[in-house]
Amino acid sequence: VIDPVFVVILRFGLASAIVLPYLLLKKKPILKLFRSRILWILGITNGIGFALEFYGLTMTSASIASFLINVNVVFMAIFSAALLKERITRKTMIGILSGLGGVFLITTGGDIAALTGTSALGDLIILVAGIVWAYSNVYNKKAVTELNLTPMEVTESMIFISFLAVAPITVFTETFFVINPFTVGSMIYLTLFCTILGFYIFYLALRKLTVVNAGLVLLFEIVVAVTTSFLILGETIPPIGLLGGILIAAGIVLAS
Repeated sequence: VIDPVFVVILRFGLASAIVLPYLLLKKKPILKLFRSRILWILGITNGIGFALEFYGLTMTSASIASFLINVNVVFMAIFSAALLKERITRKTMIGILSGLGGVFLITTGGDIAALTGTSALGDLIILVAGIVWAYSNVYNKKAVTELNLTPMEVTESMIFISFLAVAPITVFTETFFVINPFTVGSMIYLTLFCTILGFYIFYLALRKLTVVNAGLVLLFEIVVAVTTSFLILGETIPPIGLLGGILIAAGIVLAS
């Protein structure tokens, strides 16, 4: 129905079109938001991470992609310790391992074979996307704590710069878009709730959380996805999947 990478471009393009009138209405100094090296690194790495993930998804399974993309919490710990001097305690490391164990159980059902037999290139692209995002999250933290900007200003800057970062990729994508209630509704949801509102709440929380704590809390999105698929799509949740959810929750508590 629509090229996966073009979804990313359209998502941030539509979000930019919504945010710009808001900035003008509030009479915000727009150029001020584009003078920071931190914001440019944040926006570019965020946009590239999304593009890599969506492209990699065309070559590998959803379960493998979910697991590999969430391995980024390990790299968050490495980058935050090296660049932000955040202290990674033994308790935090146990929390990370518990969370990743939960992700493994939910995405594979405990079957290691579920992580084999797909495209090695797709898996590598997804893993690189996770590492890029882990690096991006360090600059997410810098943006909300060092630049004296509100969470909404960081959100607005991230959206614009992410769009500028991914827009040139349009020449390599199939820019077709079949207009129907599902595609239009999906893009509206992605734009309003997953991009503008989602990132705003994330930046609001990141003012108080460490990068690693934020990464672990984000693992809970897998639990939400599985629960939603059960309630809306009628998909079954095996007992081992429930155990995975408990491990993720335990990891979040341990690292908090």
